[in-house]
Amino acid sequence: MTEEKEKLFFRYVSHIYLTDKSYESIGKSIKAVKLFLESDCQTSRKGYKEYIRRNAAELSDKPYIKDSLCEFLNYLGIGYSRSQKEKVVKPLEKLSIISDKNMKLLNEFVYYLTQDEDYSPHTLEIYSFSIKKYFEYANEVSVDNYKRFVKMMEKEGFSPQTIRLRITALERFSKWIKKPIELKRPKFNRKLNTENVPTESDYKKLLDYLYTRTNKDHYFFIKILATTGARVSEFFQLKWEDILNGEVTLKGKGNKYRRFFFSKQLQTEVKSYVKEQNKTGYVAVGKFGRLTQRGLCQSMKDWGDKCGIDKCKMHPHAFRHFFAKMYLKKNNDVVQLAEILGHGSIDTTRIYLQKSYDEQKREFNRSVTW
Repeated sequence: MTEEKEKLFFRYVSHIYLTDKSYESIGKSIKAVKLFLESDCQTSRKGYKEYIRRNAAELSDKPYIKDSLCEFLNYLGIGYSRSQKEKVVKPLEKLSIISDKNMKLLNEFVYYLTQDEDYSPHTLEIYSFSIKKYFEYANEVSVDNYKRFVKMMEKEGFSPQTIRLRITALERFSKWIKKPIELKRPKFNRKLNTENVPTESDYKKLLDYLYTRTNKDHYFFIKILATTGARVSEFFQLKWEDILNGEVTLKGKGNKYRRFFFSKQLQTEVKSYVKEQNKTGYVAVGKFGRLTQRGLCQSMKDWGDKCGIDKCKMHPHAFRHFFAKMYLKKNNDVVQLAEILGHGSIDTTRIYLQKSYDEQKREFNRSVTW
């Protein structure tokens, strides 16, 4: 890369980190632009066309690279758009039956994920269901079929969230069969229903109830979820020894590692409890062994009934939201919260800045006094 191109590259890297793209998208864009600048092609429309022509085979199933380069050229003021003549994509039509070959392939894929990847049962179910649905509409894996399958889902009115989940599964499957395909994901506005997040009053009421029960483990289940912001899959990996240690690094969503801290207050309470009850190993254990997500959710709804807390607030993820709201109340640092929660984009974290109906009403009445 020449000195002039190197300056352009570092300027662009500084710029792209100020956009609202996810860290994953930023990484892909930076890599695409770097490879383009390292080639002997000119930084111009003509150079772009030449680069695409030379690498046509490699770029055929990676549309994000072309998008990244066009964005780079637009940033430089050269201006280039790929949307001059968009190809009309026809949705797929349902087949009469899934072939034996594809059913065998699907089973082998699920077995591979079960044996070689650390996915949660819920994720495995989504992947299996998504690939099965794809094979109900297509016999072969190809870029064209993938796009047509997405078009079919859009035509049928599937939500952007569902389509994004299916695309993730399809991309993972294509990678496994060594025909990697990447697709554009539909955008959607992330919304948090702030009415379904426990309040401080709900939290204290629940802890008071669980503290007096015979099995005090349940008290710590809630306290750990509410003071760490852990996802349920991460919570199931925690051990009593981790809490006593004050921190632990775990593999979480997307096979990414992140560190969890435990408050001094929680450590003090747990230290006394594990000594008294001789507790070791995994925290999330019930009468019959390791807990399941369904079992924990059902127990939480039962506790909510006893305390008079709405069932919609009584599930593990609600206390991840509770943690985020409480953290922002004490320390209004969205960037730091994004790191603690393991979010790929700060936009995901900003949803926790939303206020509930009661909070809005209270602030309105306190402010509007004229």
